[in-house]
Amino acid sequence: MGSALLQMLWALLIVVGVILIIFGLARKRFSFGRLQQGKIQVLELRQIMPKNTLALVEVQGKVMLLGIGANQISLLADYPDDNPDQADFKTLLEQQQ
Repeated sequence: MGSALLQMLWALLIVVGVILIIFGLARKRFSFGRLQQGKIQVLELRQIMPKNTLALVEVQGKVMLLGIGANQISLLADYPDDNPDQADFKTLLEQQQ
């Protein structure tokens, strides 16, 4: 009985360890909890192709639409600071077209 309990605790320890490792890697990869700190805020990200993303960011009160590719980042549009909280991605993209 003692051996079975020891095996169960060892297996539980391994499973918890694997979960913590996966959580740490995912947190580092996707930067959970770090998007809304500081002077740069990522308002929204929209993937349009496997290696191309549109990013709506606010830097010191200015809202910008950025195109992010595999090797470069381009400024697509610069918006005035009317009210960045109400500026959703779809509306800003339609205004640009």
